[in-house]
Amino acid sequence: MPKKTDKSGSSSHPSYEERLRSALDLTQVLGILKEAEASGSEQSRTFFFQALSVLAQKAAAEPAASAECRVEAVRQGEWLLESSSKLDGGKPQESAVTSMVRVCCACGAQEKALNLVAEAQAKGVKPRLRTLSAVLLQASEAGDRSTCESLWARLPSLGLEPQDSEFAIMLRTFRGEPLRQYELLRQLIDELPLPSDPPLIDEIGRVFGVEGVQALRSLDPPEAVGREEHGNRWHVGWTSLSEDGRCALSGHRLQALDISNEEEALLEKMVIKLAVDGVKNSGKRFKRFKKWLEEQPPFDIVIDGANVGFNNQNREGGLFQYSQIDAVIQKLRETGSRVLLVLHPKWLRADADRTVTKRKKRKLDQINLESGLGSSDESPEDHEDGEPEIQYPFDPITEAERTAPSGTPLGFIRQWKESECLVRVPAKDCDDWYWLFAALSSARRGARHVQVVSNDHMRDHHWRMVGNRAFLKWQGRHMTRVSIWSEASDVENCKVTLTPPDLYSVQAQVSCDGSHWHFPVPTLPSRAQQLSSGRPLPRKEIESAECHWLVAWQKK
Repeated sequence: MPKKTDKSGSSSHPSYEERLRSALDLTQVLGILKEAEASGSEQSRTFFFQALSVLAQKAAAEPAASAECRVEAVRQGEWLLESSSKLDGGKPQESAVTSMVRVCCACGAQEKALNLVAEAQAKGVKPRLRTLSAVLLQASEAGDRSTCESLWARLPSLGLEPQDSEFAIMLRTFRGEPLRQYELLRQLIDELPLPSDPPLIDEIGRVFGVEGVQALRSLDPPEAVGREEHGNRWHVGWTSLSEDGRCALSGHRLQALDISNEEEALLEKMVIKLAVDGVKNSGKRFKRFKKWLEEQPPFDIVIDGANVGFNNQNREGGLFQYSQIDAVIQKLRETGSRVLLVLHPKWLRADADRTVTKRKKRKLDQINLESGLGSSDESPEDHEDGEPEIQYPFDPITEAERTAPSGTPLGFIRQWKESECLVRVPAKDCDDWYWLFAALSSARRGARHVQVVSNDHMRDHHWRMVGNRAFLKWQGRHMTRVSIWSEASDVENCKVTLTPPDLYSVQAQVSCDGSHWHFPVPTLPSRAQQLSSGRPLPRKEIESAECHWLVAWQKK
């Protein structure tokens, strides 16, 4: 058979690839692979990856395949993985390892699958959640609870966070062991506060003895009686909440959940680390800011000046609006709050460019919240280089500001300086870390109620915080959203609406005595539907989705 050379220069047999794509079952796939192996011909990287993927699919589709077929499938998979790894200098690709793990799991070779993961790790290949999820599912279906527990315990050390499908597998694995299931649900509350996938929701219902939780929505009332425990019956249903978080079915009131003092301290260290990461001398500058800040009484409100100034201005002709910031300050001062306005110095210049511009953000690495923090006060690059020392909280009032008419940009800046509510951050630094640290510092020093006024969800910063659930929970309790509008084009007389956090946290919760469980379930396509469509939902869409509340409670 003639060889055909692909663009990479390697020889391939397209006929093998075409035949694999049209193969009807596992037996046909194995026959094609035996032929390809026996030919001794050089194959392309594409062939090996495609063959592994097809082999995994067909093996999973035939759970009743003969023992001989399963053994041969594993052997052929090993040949494919080894051959593809040789083309990459001996280091296997993660996708190839995952396919081979799926082959092993489908063929009952669970121990070999675990060994593959360990070997790949030793060669510098970090396993993805999908890889271990396949092993977890196979162990669960085999009733091997010990392996499930061992894999589950390994996930944190690999930097992997279980999602809906993994929690569903574990809850299914431990049916009949409610105490272990309760432990898993408590872990779910911490790590997956918005469960949404139907298989997981069904398993949550089964924990309390109710089948077909999804169908309860059509009942009136939408609830069912579950199993008995300690002389009391569990009830499961779909409920609504009042403005203060009171459950319509159980009568239980949900709580406003904040982070612990320990989590807050760790988050503060993380913010310092991120503030000084990758910018020369930023540690020195941030240390001066920190020293000034902690000499001040704690603040009740911290304003993200840039976000408020550009509120409702992301349009053609939009401009940074000083009047919007001042309107927010005046509204907050009516409440007697101690306010801190954080602004970058580019907005304090007489010639400030106020137009809306889209800047390309630098791609920065993630930083683990639980390791590698090192010294939080200084950057390793910090040294004196003639850079002038910044004066806090701001430079003295200039002559231009002193003579500027009220209602002009410089006039507003003069007012903020005179009232001492302004702090200017260093020109080379990101102002986000400064206002976030100011809020955390104020909370630590007694202002537990502190709020940040901003519509910034900080998703890019959140991504950089590996192990960042504390940050999300903190946001849920300490971010006040702002809406600003004006009549026609009268931006100087704008109206302000502040929306503080709800009186309860919109996340899964359990009562102190364990008798009331509440789960907010976003109305979203299932995980399977998302994968089949090729469009996994972004976090922004998940967070903004309408939630229906699932409740399980004991009537006493």
